[in-house]
Formats: sequence, C-alpha cells, structure tokens
Amino acid sequence: MTTLTGTLISVDDRPALRFERRLPHSVERVWRAVSEPAELSRWFVAPVDWTPEPGEVFESYGQAGEITEVEPPRLLAWTWGGERFAFELEPDGEGCLLVFMHVFDEREQGANYASGWEIHLSRLDALLAGGSLTVDQARGPLAELHDSYAERFDLDPETGRRQIERMYPSAGELEDGPRLRFRRRFAHPPERVFRAVMDAGERAEWFPADAPLEVVESEAPGLIVGTWFGDTLRFEIRADGDGSLLEFTHEFEDRDTSARTAAGWDRVFARLGALLAGEPLGEKESLEKWPEVHEAYAEAFGVDPEIGRRAFAEHPMQT
Repeated sequence: MTTLTGTLISVDDRPALRFERRLPHSVERVWRAVSEPAELSRWFVAPVDWTPEPGEVFESYGQAGEITEVEPPRLLAWTWGGERFAFELEPDGEGCLLVFMHVFDEREQGANYASGWEIHLSRLDALLAGGSLTVDQARGPLAELHDSYAERFDLDPETGRRQIERMYPSAGELEDGPRLRFRRRFAHPPERVFRAVMDAGERAEWFPADAPLEVVESEAPGLIVGTWFGDTLRFEIRADGDGSLLEFTHEFEDRDTSARTAAGWDRVFARLGALLAGEPLGEKESLEKWPEVHEAYAEAFGVDPEIGRRAFAEHPMQT
C-alpha cells in the first residue's frame, strides 16, 4: 500500500489538500522539476507554458491561470480554473522538503483529488530519480489510494469512484464461457447512451466497421442484444448517479483470441466515450494505444500474444 502523504484541511474557508514529501534531492533540483515547463510536462497533471513570473497569465486545457507568487527556489504559487496551488521548498538535511497545496471548492472531491495527486507525485519521484513513469504505469494503485483517502477524510467513496472510472476505465474481464465483460461509466443519462448504441448512424461512428451489429432484442433505454460475426453481444445500461453505467458482454468461442478481442473492444469503447463527449475519435487514432493495451490483456489472461500481434500487423490501417 502506497503511503498517504496528503491531509485535508481548510484554507480561507475552502477545502484544501496539503502534501508533504521529503525528497533526497537538492532544493535547486526539485525547483527545476516543479517550475520549468519541460520538466513539468514529464510528470504534472497539465501542460503549462509559463516563465514563471508574478502576474504572468497562462492557459492550460482551456482554463485560465495566473502566477501569484514566485520566490526561486523556495515558492511558486498560482491560480488555475478558480482554484489555488503552491509548491514550497526548503532544505532538509542532504535533501529537501516539498509541500504542495491545492485549494478547491467541493470537499466531496477531496479523495478523488488526493489520489490523483499521489499518482502524479509518484511520477515526480521517478523523474527526480532519473527515470520516467507514464500515467498508465503510475495509476495502478489509484483505486486503492482513492478508497483509503475517502476513509481517512470520511467521504462517500462513490463520488470519486465514478469519476475515476470515467477518466481511467477499468480493464475488461475474461470469464468462463469464454466471455468478455466491460463496464463503462458515462456522464450521460441512459437514454443518450442507448441512442448511441441503437442508432445505426451513431453506431457507425464508433462500432467496428468490419461487420454490422444485428440487433435481435432491445428494450429502451436499458437493453440491447445483438449478434456480430455470429457471437452474442449484450449491452445493459442503467442510471448511475448523474450519469449511466454500460455493462457489455461478448460471448465467443476461442479463448486464445481473448487478448486480441479485449484490446479491440477497449479501443472501441474509447471511441464511444469520445463520441458521447462530443469529440469523435477516428479509428486510426484509437488504434495508437492498441499494442500497449493488447500486451497488458495477453499477460492478464495468460494467452499467447503472437495471435494479436499478427492480427494488428495485418490490420488495413497498419499496412
């Protein structure tokens, strides 16, 4: 279990997270990692293009920000999207003490934010150690961290669980049958998700183009059953908080192809999520992560990865 380094406090009558980490690196080295855009791009939650200088205005992910304090190499504070952030550094023996603050508005988001920051701070640790850690590599303990923080802060864990699932969908599961099962949460009501699956025009924006879905049963807005290449596909949709949960199952015959098939559906549901978000994702773009996803499924399911590798190499968009 990763050590929890964050505490939930109050700053100016707003909830705030405070992280304190002792690092075996000099203040000057850590200052570069938390202030220089090129370094931040390797671990921080969002890209920033700043100098930084007091009063400097910047933008990231469509949110405006402003540098409020800079005292190299000790203090960097800024606002972004209406929230406040700060890095403070001080020498500590042969290393330094890093204090990171995040002031926000909705206390119920505390566990969600805290677990996310732990993931990014672990990426900072890797960078300072001379290595690197991708978000996908770092987020393994995210769910466990979130639930631990929810318990520590006495918060409802379901709030953050739904958001984590939307940001980092859970992997598909292989069951006896064989049968693949995927669960995807969307910030849209069941009626909207049902339409995206049932309407042929919308389905063409995300569903595999190599064969049509033959719908054999439907019950709006909660159930669609169909066949695809002779296999049975089942889409069950139900309300989940302010959005919906889609549970998908695919019954097939050859377990040896499970990693290939799971990776395909993983990328298909990435396209469905993008469509629902109003930002359609092309098939070619969605396939960029296919090899990485496939290798993870092959290892998890204990199947020969060569089957999927050959299929991907022969895919029309790879030739």
